[in-house]
Amino acid sequence: MEIYLLINWSVIRNKKFYLMGNNCSDGSSQGQQKNGKKGLNLKKPVHECKVVILGERAVGKTSVAYRYLEDKFSDSHIVTLGVNFVQPEVKLDNGTTVKINLWDTAGEERFRSMLPMYYKSSKAAIFTYDIGNAISFQNIDDWVSELNDHVAADDIILYLVGNKKDLPPEQRKVSTEEGQKTAERLGMRFMEVSAKTGDGVPELFKTVAEEFVKKFKP
Repeated sequence: MEIYLLINWSVIRNKKFYLMGNNCSDGSSQGQQKNGKKGLNLKKPVHECKVVILGERAVGKTSVAYRYLEDKFSDSHIVTLGVNFVQPEVKLDNGTTVKINLWDTAGEERFRSMLPMYYKSSKAAIFTYDIGNAISFQNIDDWVSELNDHVAADDIILYLVGNKKDLPPEQRKVSTEEGQKTAERLGMRFMEVSAKTGDGVPELFKTVAEEFVKKFKP
């Protein structure tokens, strides 16, 4: 069953999620630190990082984003029509906040021609494949080549992410070692995650935020 995604993301976009270890808060006063003097908030700069999620259809790009934002998962295949935009905030251990402008792109061929407009000024790209679908992994090179036509390698941080790590071993078509070798060849960071269970998803976005601050020193 496929669900075509025509969601009003503004509801989700306005929610602020602060990642602290494995815990998330909604930005309420309980999750904010104060210095104890007349209730004055200790605020650190908020940095913005544009991120695009790329990959073939049905690999779980939207599910990964949805898991991070809402901590939920749908077994139905959510089809992205064009591009979805969400804006979570990640709070790092040192108190720095990174607002991730996350562009969740469609993997279907009919939408490919419109994607380059979203590559411009991106600071990170998450190339996603399904570990149970070898073709989605083999096509990663094509997605990388397309991005490289529009963004200089020194201007962006690249991640290779294998989704559906919850699959039983007999359904896995791409080994962890294959993913690691491809990431090394393409100069990417590598992770495996599960949108279904949430395993690795918070760590992925925290890593993106940390590497963005480290590389670009905004």
